[in-house]
Amino acid sequence: MALPDHYERLLWGVLAIAIAVALSRVLKFVAARLADLQPDEEVELARLRRRETAIVLVANTIPYTTAIIVLIVLSSLFLSTAATLGGSAFLGIIIGFTAQRFLMDVVAGALIAFERWYGVGDFLMVEPSKANGIVEQFGLRTTVIRHLNGDLAYIPNSQIIAAIRPPRGYRRYTIEVLTSDPEAARAALESVGHRAPVGEARFLRAPHVVEERELSEGVWLVRGRADVTPTMEWLAEDLLVRRLTSQLSPDTLLTDPVVYTLDEATLRRYQRRVLVR
Repeated sequence: MALPDHYERLLWGVLAIAIAVALSRVLKFVAARLADLQPDEEVELARLRRRETAIVLVANTIPYTTAIIVLIVLSSLFLSTAATLGGSAFLGIIIGFTAQRFLMDVVAGALIAFERWYGVGDFLMVEPSKANGIVEQFGLRTTVIRHLNGDLAYIPNSQIIAAIRPPRGYRRYTIEVLTSDPEAARAALESVGHRAPVGEARFLRAPHVVEERELSEGVWLVRGRADVTPTMEWLAEDLLVRRLTSQLSPDTLLTDPVVYTLDEATLRRYQRRVLVR
């Protein structure tokens, strides 16, 4: 027995949405497998992130696109039924408000994807929500950010007015120590990494000496570096300074340690654009 035309449309629409959801899950599974890969080169890592972002974006777009097409196909049926019930105007208002917010998110997501603000796997902080963490998912409507404590933040793309992304994905700090005993300063600096807090609060790369230079007789500059996860800046800005101050005597440590973060490529570019007189 053949089904009425409107029931057949509804059945095909439900089937199309089910297939779209299943395909989306398959693509997300593929993206999750890509996330487990750990390339050794930065070029390979960037290529992997772009591939993962593209797959996740398609996976999140397919269900919405399919649902919109199904609604358009079924619109004549539902709108005619609503009109007979006298509720077409009310239904149109609801659909209009919903579509407006949805389209704002979609347009914002499309612009973010086109301009490549960020991708899946990037560390990010967004304004004005201040949410920060790894981009877990990126779709045309929402961006999902996983905080380092595991919490998930779901942010509509239209609510993202700015995105701050560390170029390396981590913070690189420079430590400068003026000392009369470079050997003691070196030992103190390198011991901080071995005595840092255990567990997850740790340096990505422990403090290490990159330069020793005698500035004048009896005055040495010991410069070191340390890499930390974003939001863990206190390891370098607070813990490292306190450990160096406590381990070095006042006679050895001539001034307080100076800790700062600076991108050398950006600094060189800035210096080419200014003329100091």
